[in-house]
Amino acid sequence: MSRVKIYPWDATRGQADQEYARVIELHRKNRTTLGHLPFAAFEEAGARRRLILGTVDNVVQGYLLYSTPRQQTLKLVHVCVDALARGTGLAKAMVNAAIAANLDRAVITAHCRSDYDMDGFWRSLDMAPTAERPGRAAKGSTLTIWTRKIGQLDLLESALYDSLRPIAVLDSNVVIDLYASNQMERPDREESKGLAADWLVDVVELAVSPEVSVEVNHLEPPVERQRVQRSLQGLVALRRRETMRPLAAEFVARMSTAAIQRDSSLRNDAKHLADAVLAGADYFVTRDESFLAATAEWAREQYAIDVLRPVDLLRAFIPPSAPTEFRSGQLESAGLRWQPVDQVTADLEDEFVDIRNGEKGTVFRKQLRAVLARPATARLEVLLDDRGRRWALLGTESTDDTLRVSVMRVARGSLGGTIAFQLTRYLRALALERAAGAVSIVEGALNPVLRAALVTDGFQSEPPTARLARHPDPSQTASLTTPAEVTEYERRHWPQLLLGTDVPVRVVPIQPRYARELLGFNDTLIQVRDRPALGLAREFVYFAAPKMKHWEIPTRVLWYVTKDPTAPEHRAVRAVVAHSRVVDAEVMHVQDAVDRYRTLGVLRGGEIQGHAKDGKVLVLRFEDTHVLDAPLGRKSLDALLRKHGVTTSLITTRTGTPGLFDDVIRTQAGWEGR
Repeated sequence: MSRVKIYPWDATRGQADQEYARVIELHRKNRTTLGHLPFAAFEEAGARRRLILGTVDNVVQGYLLYSTPRQQTLKLVHVCVDALARGTGLAKAMVNAAIAANLDRAVITAHCRSDYDMDGFWRSLDMAPTAERPGRAAKGSTLTIWTRKIGQLDLLESALYDSLRPIAVLDSNVVIDLYASNQMERPDREESKGLAADWLVDVVELAVSPEVSVEVNHLEPPVERQRVQRSLQGLVALRRRETMRPLAAEFVARMSTAAIQRDSSLRNDAKHLADAVLAGADYFVTRDESFLAATAEWAREQYAIDVLRPVDLLRAFIPPSAPTEFRSGQLESAGLRWQPVDQVTADLEDEFVDIRNGEKGTVFRKQLRAVLARPATARLEVLLDDRGRRWALLGTESTDDTLRVSVMRVARGSLGGTIAFQLTRYLRALALERAAGAVSIVEGALNPVLRAALVTDGFQSEPPTARLARHPDPSQTASLTTPAEVTEYERRHWPQLLLGTDVPVRVVPIQPRYARELLGFNDTLIQVRDRPALGLAREFVYFAAPKMKHWEIPTRVLWYVTKDPTAPEHRAVRAVVAHSRVVDAEVMHVQDAVDRYRTLGVLRGGEIQGHAKDGKVLVLRFEDTHVLDAPLGRKSLDALLRKHGVTTSLITTRTGTPGLFDDVIRTQAGWEGR
């Protein structure tokens, strides 16, 4: 085995002259790629111990010459290894020696002509291309600037690794989507651009693997490459670990040979993922379908990281409605209830004090007692489940046509994450119940997830405030024409409805026993559910036979409650009792439906199986259900169905018209003539 030695050149050594001559010889042999450097530069570097030699079997086969031009920088001026000694690890060993001799430095850099095809060499040193500048060649050239962070973590890195927020590492395709100009054709970039939303920085840390810089370095045209490189400075690049390559090889071994043959870039993608896993990241975000498929079966289970699309990351934090990713299934089975608080106890304080931001218990107690001091107008309530666990704490007061929320806290951990997105809609409903025209959140220690949820739900300004109205202002909605625009408006301005739009409509029959829990309807027309938690959730699932095909998304649904075949005639309902908005319709295998959505519906696994055909079932995901104040009976409904050319038989789902939906809504008090 060859013996490798690394040491700084020392003019006092007995072999110094021969070593220096060998360095000059190596420089001359490789001048084409190393460039000109005067002898004086070698001599000065040697005198300052900045000339490192690498020997193999006592023969100088490489040298490294570096400078320290700025306080934090170690610049590699020459890294040279004789052709016969390449592959021995000599270059990396010399670089490591330079780093070890300069522990106070924060970054190493190297400038190399882009047309020298040396990318693989610099990457082997764990360096990444982060910028470029014009070279000095007479015919024109470009120098790529390669960098690598060394030494202690800088402030941004420390903030990333110390953060309590989850870390999401972005793939290069997502980064380019975000930062390339609009002139660059990126067909699916809109999905990635959602990650630029202001609220996201409050709930997740975004970072990149050093591998992103490598891939961006090949982006054309140069103006776009430089634009993205500059923008990347706003993201923290993960530190590369020594174990990255073995871990990446492990990932590749888990992928099918056929997949790698179809897409060789999976090998590089594995490096991104390895960097993310070694950094303790929670998510790796990519639009690469091949990589998503290649990692689907093992990334989460074996390495505790979710490989997902940008849209799925967004859904995990701020979905348009109650998200299954935030364990909404917990809400369905928890038996939640609001309980008045009449005194501040130590355990209540411990549960909701803002420890993360150093809030003092004395300050928090004063905040709670200020609410309790106004029992005539203010109310302090805690949300409990049937096990006595505290999920949320609300302090509210109605003043001057506004519901003021002075206390808005959620439990730490998964309970708080689950309930945060439900509270925003609950506050709107509470304000309307108290005849308030606005909700204003004046809580001073607002949880970042809660703040993000409020923004998504239409709360604006500081303090976050939402104006409420049962009917829209025509001047603000005249330009909304597409179903997607209408849906977004209604979602952010609940409980308003826009009539006279082209949102598709369907009439769906449902048995009373399912309507009772799924829609909040029962035979006495009281808007309660057997499971109180359902009143907090904003999204549910309806399972049906897959023959209900061709759903447009979004679609309004009018829920028609049929007669219960086991009930006497005088208990028959036969009426439209509620309306919702379907946001997804998917035919899937029964077991997949049971596993994914059972807690959002009211059917048991066996009942879901009963709706299946050839082992598949239709899953309708719907949100923003509103129970009609006055159910529309069968006779009146039939008249409207005939008016709009819809078959009156409602044994199965019927496609209606936007006008049918409008006319049903106009039968309700306050909607006449609209």
